[in-house]
Amino acid sequence: MKTKLLILITLLLPTLALAQQRLSVDVQTITVAGGKKVTATKSLYLSPDGRLISEMQRPQHVITTTNALGEMRIYNPADNTVMIVDDKELASSKELVTMFASGRFMDMDLPVYGYTQSDIRQQDGMTIKTFEPKTKTSGAAKVELVFERHLPVCMVYYGPKGDAVRKVYFSRYELGRVPMPMRITEVEYSSPTDSLIRLSTYSNLIIGAEAQSDMFDFQVPSDAVKIAPEKGKPAK
Repeated sequence: MKTKLLILITLLLPTLALAQQRLSVDVQTITVAGGKKVTATKSLYLSPDGRLISEMQRPQHVITTTNALGEMRIYNPADNTVMIVDDKELASSKELVTMFASGRFMDMDLPVYGYTQSDIRQQDGMTIKTFEPKTKTSGAAKVELVFERHLPVCMVYYGPKGDAVRKVYFSRYELGRVPMPMRITEVEYSSPTDSLIRLSTYSNLIIGAEAQSDMFDFQVPSDAVKIAPEKGKPAK
């Protein structure tokens, strides 16, 4: 059940959080892994305090609320049930797109995860920053953050043997009040012969007072039945 929960959370996000302004955007995410393809569509509604509402339309109608503390509520309108997950690792502030919404993309918050910048160099007109963990960690042995015209275009995560284990590409920037990549491509190399590819395409980005929707104020109904995440049945 935990695996299913993580898959659901992955589909519900990427998340935006902690922006200085109200923001709404539509997202289509296509995930390909193990020869299977999953398409998810959703609309995101971000408030200045970091509260995010995610209304998924596909593959099923689910509404999620989350905040910077990792207090997540996954609501199913069809049967009026809610799954409650409180975990700081699920905090909206930890999501990649958050860095762009809040302007914290110069180091993509890598220092928060225990990484320190060890090198910076210029190559083919691009700036490459290298980050390494301060102590031994189960995460990446090294991360390279590549900039073009002062905006991130790629992140490469390396394993202990020096091989790339994950790549994230940022493209189709929409410049304005918030510089936002409207396309994010993630590639995870799960094995020498297989990989997971996730393509997220953003559209209808609205920022500031023009972002108007009742979804910004959505609250899970007080009579929603609580579902235990691990057992999939009403919580006591």
